[in-house]
Amino acid sequence: MTWRHTLAAEASGVLELVNTGAHLLYRWGLARVERAAVPVVSVGNIACGGTGKTPLVAALARELQRLGHHPAILTRGYRRQRKEPLLVTDDRLVSWQEAGDEPALLARALPTVPIVVDADRARGATTAVRDAAASHLILDDGFQHWRLHRDADIVVVDARDPLAHHVPRRERPATLARATGVVINRVSDRSEAAAVMAWLGPWAPDAAMIATRVAPSAVHRGGARLPVETLAGQKVVVMAGLGNPEAFVSTLGDLGAVVVDLRLFPDHHRYRRSDVEEALRTARQEGATVVTTGKDIVKVPADLAGELVWIEVELIPVFGTFTELLRPALA
Repeated sequence: MTWRHTLAAEASGVLELVNTGAHLLYRWGLARVERAAVPVVSVGNIACGGTGKTPLVAALARELQRLGHHPAILTRGYRRQRKEPLLVTDDRLVSWQEAGDEPALLARALPTVPIVVDADRARGATTAVRDAAASHLILDDGFQHWRLHRDADIVVVDARDPLAHHVPRRERPATLARATGVVINRVSDRSEAAAVMAWLGPWAPDAAMIATRVAPSAVHRGGARLPVETLAGQKVVVMAGLGNPEAFVSTLGDLGAVVVDLRLFPDHHRYRRSDVEEALRTARQEGATVVTTGKDIVKVPADLAGELVWIEVELIPVFGTFTELLRPALA
């Protein structure tokens, strides 16, 4: 066992114990589960970040809209600077300081979907129904949030490590049994999808399973939205603060970009001006471009953001459909 695996195992033991204890409080009736006035779809994982929850939240919101519904997203706004509840609608641009990096990204990607940022997700559900007329609620990062009842409980796993053996884990793999849906993300083709589904089936026997891949849909540079082929053959300096930066680097390689330097930071990193300036300086020396993610670009100082390129991504089904995941909340 490598030192990375040892650290992951130690971190997993602590997190699993804490989350198991919290869940028992609700199972034994010592804490109250609250029901929203409309169906709730939870999106979460058992690993600590980096599986693709945010693209799935966006995909499910778009699917609900396509089906004629009016969804809203509930999120706690991890590491945001403001603490008071916030309702983000299509008539305002929200900053990451107000909402958090992932809600700010979702607000940019889904301008017609209301987003309620509130650490009290039960209160946020009331706000979304009362003030945004939501017909369905998508609970972001909700698999370990038991206070709000959910009609669909969807878990995202990485096809290369579906039981999170190699990263810190929030809950034991056995907890996948309570999922109503499982998304196996980052599969290469249908044959790989079928193999992982068959292997994972006994862990989540009652779940609808689909397989997806994260696909770049556009390159953004200086306010322009360009085709992904723009990066082919281009030298790039990668700047990212993600739970799974290797997947982003791999995506750039698939686009034909030539990675000359990596500036990788912890997940949800708050960029200092010097972080960005150092990356830009390296890029100029290498004749390269600094490339980052949609989650990161919202935290870059506005006067420097135009000098960076960021990649817009979306979740593409390889096997199954998003509607299958939503069925428990559509009945």
